[in-house]
Amino acid sequence: MLICPVSPDCLVHIEALYRSVAEEMRGTAHDVWWEFGVHPTHDGLTASLQAGNLFVAYEDDRGTSSRGAGSQPGDAAASASRPIGAFVLDGRQGKDYAVAPWGVDAPSEHVAVLHLLAVAPYARGRGVARALLSAAAAEARVRGAWTLRLDVFDNNAPAIASYTAFGFADRGVFDIEVGGGLRHASHLMELDLREGEDA
Repeated sequence: MLICPVSPDCLVHIEALYRSVAEEMRGTAHDVWWEFGVHPTHDGLTASLQAGNLFVAYEDDRGTSSRGAGSQPGDAAASASRPIGAFVLDGRQGKDYAVAPWGVDAPSEHVAVLHLLAVAPYARGRGVARALLSAAAAEARVRGAWTLRLDVFDNNAPAIASYTAFGFADRGVFDIEVGGGLRHASHLMELDLREGEDA
């Protein structure tokens, strides 16, 4: 598996991935209310891409997993296959993040936030989510973050289980703004990046 920043020519494939994930989840017990064009949006993903904050996972014929300073947008392996996962990593904390009793007292410049982690429906059960989380944690450390935070709907049991298994601490369930004026009960979770490398 190859995990790298998204190149502009691959954005259309990332958008298709988010559309397929939103459609697959719609109406299920773990529906997270994604509707492409509302959340996520083309403009939002484009802004994340331009800032170097949008990452993608591709199947790699070599059967290896890679990410790091050497991985560049548009790597050859990436252009040869369709995406199996994606995420956005930046420092944007929702305004309701202030209500959580965070375990890591970090100034904003040392906080990384994970958004829009998605795994293609056909690629589930193959360790893609864990690989994406490993890549996000590694990139957050490179950027100087002490903690990696996220929010996840309280009904999204599969995602909550994945984050917990990876080592995220659950700081509680809070009614938070999730975009478009909507609010939803969500777990606020964090991974202490000062505790050494992730498994």
